[in-house]
Amino acid sequence: MLRSIAALLFSLLTLPTLFAQSWVDLMLDEQTNIYDVKEAFDEAFEGRSYKRGKGWKQFQRWYWFMDQRSYPSGERPDPAVFLEAMAEVRAMRAAKGGSFDAAEWQSLGPTEWNSFSYNPGNGRVNCIALDPQDPERIYVGTPSGGLWRSNDNGETWEALFTDLPSMGVSGIAIRPDDPNTIYIATGDGDGADTYSAGVLKSSDGGGTWESTGLDWNISLARTTRALRMHHNDPDVLYCAGSSGLYGTTDGGDTWTTHSGGSFRDVAFMPGDTTIVYACTSAFLRSEPGGVNFSGAGITGLPPIGQVGRMAIAVTPADPLMVYVLCSNTAQGFLGLYRSTDGGLTFETRSTTPNLFGYDETGEDEGGQAWYDMAIAVDPVDPEIVYVGGINVWRSTNGGTNWNIVSHWVYPSQIGYTHADIHSLNVLDGKLWCGSDGGIFVSANNGNNWQNRSFGLDIAQFYRLGTSELLPGLVLAGAQDNGSNRLLAGQWTHIHGGDGMECAVDRVDPTILFASYQNGGLLRSTNNGVSWTGIAEAIEDQGNWVTPYVLDPNYNGFLMAGFRNLWVSADRGDSWYQTSFWPVGQFVRCITIAPSNSEVIYAGRDDRIQRSDDNGFNWESIKPGLPNLSPTSFAVDHADPLHVWISFSGTSANQKVYESLDGGDTWTNRSAGLPNVPVNSIVYQPGSPHGVYIGTDMGVFYRDNYTDGWEVYGTGLPNVVVTELEINMNTGKLLGATYGRGIWQADLYYSPFVGIPNIALADGPRLVPTGAPGQFHVLDTEGLGPILQVRILDSMGRELGQRRGQSDRQLLDLSHHPHGAYNVVISTGQGRWVRRVVL
Repeated sequence: MLRSIAALLFSLLTLPTLFAQSWVDLMLDEQTNIYDVKEAFDEAFEGRSYKRGKGWKQFQRWYWFMDQRSYPSGERPDPAVFLEAMAEVRAMRAAKGGSFDAAEWQSLGPTEWNSFSYNPGNGRVNCIALDPQDPERIYVGTPSGGLWRSNDNGETWEALFTDLPSMGVSGIAIRPDDPNTIYIATGDGDGADTYSAGVLKSSDGGGTWESTGLDWNISLARTTRALRMHHNDPDVLYCAGSSGLYGTTDGGDTWTTHSGGSFRDVAFMPGDTTIVYACTSAFLRSEPGGVNFSGAGITGLPPIGQVGRMAIAVTPADPLMVYVLCSNTAQGFLGLYRSTDGGLTFETRSTTPNLFGYDETGEDEGGQAWYDMAIAVDPVDPEIVYVGGINVWRSTNGGTNWNIVSHWVYPSQIGYTHADIHSLNVLDGKLWCGSDGGIFVSANNGNNWQNRSFGLDIAQFYRLGTSELLPGLVLAGAQDNGSNRLLAGQWTHIHGGDGMECAVDRVDPTILFASYQNGGLLRSTNNGVSWTGIAEAIEDQGNWVTPYVLDPNYNGFLMAGFRNLWVSADRGDSWYQTSFWPVGQFVRCITIAPSNSEVIYAGRDDRIQRSDDNGFNWESIKPGLPNLSPTSFAVDHADPLHVWISFSGTSANQKVYESLDGGDTWTNRSAGLPNVPVNSIVYQPGSPHGVYIGTDMGVFYRDNYTDGWEVYGTGLPNVVVTELEINMNTGKLLGATYGRGIWQADLYYSPFVGIPNIALADGPRLVPTGAPGQFHVLDTEGLGPILQVRILDSMGRELGQRRGQSDRQLLDLSHHPHGAYNVVISTGQGRWVRRVVL
């Protein structure tokens, strides 16, 4: 009786932590409705304040991405839809081609960084492998940016595929006798950013890829976690995945399912034996031959109900030694366990400090080991063990005592590796670390670290912002890699955390706006060197990515979307609420009409609204639109009532709508689009009503003269495009991608149409007179007299022209507002454009 009461009390006391584990399981279960996951998460975190490293941020990131794609049902998008959409896109490109393919997308990076802030990085690395015959050749797998290779020890990098159906890689195996034969386990095993197409194989060093016998349709919504090759027989491989443990003995032609369940890791016993270890939340051991996996008879490990996640490490220095790393159900450090008899009996090596927390002393609690957890053992000294969670820790006595050897804050006296460690490997005598910020290496057991990420173009960006005044300036907010600034060709990490929406002041490009998760709005007045929080007065809750816009006509005016809309007239120093909708949903998107700031459009999942009086009164314009999650508005620069709206989700033919009367009536413009979420829409001024959309499968364009939608441009990798922006001063369309950084392409209708591409050193020139905004127009001998001078604003609109003017004529722009202008000078020999910033 006493034992029963004790058992009941124990179950009641441990119920919260067991439930905390359940939200992780539900999130990683591809069949679970996301609203059920949210309910379990909310119950687990009820009454708990936000703390770093406890999984709160990773869940919110995942939920924001999935929520808009699954609203209103909560059913996760069927990956089969994306396969069908990919086939449609290929057919569209093959059928049309021509001028829409003439635009070539170019990467802007970032591939390297400087930093003003504390967590710089290039993007997440899931796994690392070295060429067995050439340790200078390194391969890394990323969650949504594909497989990358360096031939010079990480000095430079190249992407090995860009258009396969899964861009995630969670395991790499290379034949030691033929390093051109490479296997990759596809999909993102830690964060589920991408689903798996099984195991792929290349026989030419990564140039081309083919399916193996483990060939999954991504509609199965599976992921992989580890891929291991036998040390003596490279035809033998094992793959641990969310749907089971799989093995091949013929180089991948055929695979056997050894066990069902969600497997996290797999490892071969070193030496000549054929014993294989694997784990779910329990440790399993095979019989000789790598078959019949079981946990029967294994002692010394914690009960499965206490384990959140397991990882396995072995070493050729002692073939019978096995280390098992365990998190608890709250995803903190449960313990490190070691066997010296080939995985039959284990002993506890340590249960403290907390190796999975943020604290450099390990004195905090909890963690997020379901997302970031790694272990490695030295291949020469079996007593040297490394563990990674947020930081990297080292033990020199078999895991009994620990010292921290890298810290997540940059710069660090301990040594910097970006937070969230996904892989640790001792290869070629060096310790390699893959984290949310890239790849780092230590040649002296973790005492010093070098960043080997420069050249990896793998940032997962949410949003970007540009400047017409300073067209070389780009701001972008990235998953776990903060807010970043491109200026004068150089990227700088300017604020930490998760970076979100960014914007540049309309009249002063040294005034920057950035943000972090859930409405943390920021302003800098010195190009991003220092920041001031500007959202403290907003008494409202923001979404993971909180939208805000700068008024295109009035300096200093901002509008931000939380659950309601808030306005500032002084660049964020003070705010007032301008909508009073029922609390519930978050604002997803906002825009202010470029030609009339009184006309504003805003969208939540439950309402689409327009205001004609600066936001003081609102009317619904939702009738005629689908019950899906709105993502973006675009407004004609000459007509505030000509508006476009885009939607997320995978409901066919419900992607983009157009209205000529401010949303009172709508016309569906979705015909011809693939069935993937549309994340952003932009309108090009000066074009025949041309609009571009960024989707989960690239960029598309249409205008009054196209036959529907066209795939836009070539060279863009197969990744999610989260936002588009147009810079008329450069004639470029810019796109933020979730996995491959920032890209740009020429606009279809260039603002410089008809202007020949002649070097700026040739032709007529503009020479400042010394008076503000005044220039002399100088002709060039041999090109004939100046026939015409046209003045265009940055949107391509003509502001004036002169004809038959003589040499050294005075061009006075001082009466124009601050901004960027294009001066087109024509002679009998051609036309030239000169750009002026006032």
